[in-house]
Amino acid sequence: MLIVGEKINTSRKRIADAVEKRDASFIGKVAQSQARAGAHYIDVNAGTFLEKEADCLCWLVETVQSAVDLPLCLDSPSPDALIAAIKHHNGEPMINSISLEKYRFTSLLPVVTRHPCCVVALCMAETSMPATVEERVQVGSDLIQKLTGQGIPIEKIYVDPLVQPVSVDIRMGNAILEAIRNIMN
Repeated sequence: MLIVGEKINTSRKRIADAVEKRDASFIGKVAQSQARAGAHYIDVNAGTFLEKEADCLCWLVETVQSAVDLPLCLDSPSPDALIAAIKHHNGEPMINSISLEKYRFTSLLPVVTRHPCCVVALCMAETSMPATVEERVQVGSDLIQKLTGQGIPIEKIYVDPLVQPVSVDIRMGNAILEAIRNIMN
């Protein structure tokens, strides 16, 4: 299992404030806390800044990598923000995420094929989130096939089956475990 710490996201008010103020100490402490908790990657997301997302994401990359010796998971639907952030990243990042949604797939495919990186393959179809195990497995399989067909090594693809809280549906826990087993096969 690969653990990605996802607390550095500007949708969280305290993180947004720290990014706005360029509070490197606070962001560094959040990253260090996640590293101590066992994270293999630290996710960074500056999506709420829209017009200055690329600038904020680059600052986060530099700030977090100066605080921890871990690769980052660059979390953005914006190809421009991702490309800018990749240039600031030391080593090989993970891109979060590509899906079968047509616009997202076509806009992010050049990013993940032209830059050395791992990629999160989100089991989201064009129309909606898969409702069944079979749909998740099909979307995951389709994504793997398309990505490997574009030259991305399978060992650099991490499938996210879209886990929903058990509070949404009590059967969801078992369904996700079954989907993961089937996707891995």
